[in-house]
Amino acid sequence: MRTERGLLRIGEYLIGRACRRLPADIREDRYREWAAELPAILHDPQIRFASRRAAIMLGYAADMSRGATLTHVRAKRQTPVLTAALGLLLIADLVVVTCNIWNIAAAPGHPLNYLRLAWSLLLLAYPISMLRRAAARATTLIAISGAVAGTAVSLWDASQAPADWVNDLAAALLVLLLLALCLASRWARTRGA
Repeated sequence: MRTERGLLRIGEYLIGRACRRLPADIREDRYREWAAELPAILHDPQIRFASRRAAIMLGYAADMSRGATLTHVRAKRQTPVLTAALGLLLIADLVVVTCNIWNIAAAPGHPLNYLRLAWSLLLLAYPISMLRRAAARATTLIAISGAVAGTAVSLWDASQAPADWVNDLAAALLVLLLLALCLASRWARTRGA
């Protein structure tokens, strides 16, 4: 009896940890639903040995972390407009990557072409990660990396043509974007911890 209560407490703890990943509006319902299964599994007459029932019950509770992640992804579906915009961004990035590869083939000794290709590949990774619903941290790192590479390219262009104010403006905007992304990432990490 005492062991059974301990096992149920462990199972409820694991389910409670999994439910923290869910949106607040469905968290309590899922917790009650999943926790109600624990005693049913623990007292299942079709499973012969008590140790096997306990292992199955703890496995069920531990697996709810995966269930909570899948439920969270389903709860936050992307809108069709966002998906269409990301698709257009993906096509535009593919065109930019193709142009940069063409520039490298035309002038293989020019180092700025390689930097532009790296930047365009980072920009290509962003809509792919958003469409594949990657973790927010990976998507943020991709966006920061793209802003760093873009800043380097823009600063190089600005140093090559000092009279051209468009390169200076692009470099300044990318530096501001980089700063905003770093601050947002830092804020999200400190708020989530």
